[in-house]
Amino acid sequence: MQEDQTLKKAMDEWDRVSQDPEVLLAYEARRKALLDELSALKRVEKRGVVKVVLRMIRKGMDNETIAELTELTQEEIEQFCRE
Repeated sequence: MQEDQTLKKAMDEWDRVSQDPEVLLAYEARRKALLDELSALKRVEKRGVVKVVLRMIRKGMDNETIAELTELTQEEIEQFCRE
């Protein structure tokens, strides 16, 4: 019952603010900024994983161990080997 009330309040608030163009622009700008930040974080994380995987390969670790430790697939690791 409490969840229904919370959802109704949220929907009512969204109906109210979605009528205001300035609020909608601010919402979209904030949403875009958050998505951009998430994308940047993912790129940084991927770069870090790439560096670690390449070091593991150079150290002679087998792909199965690398996959286990990094949670990457065998195909992803083989792709690193080709690069």
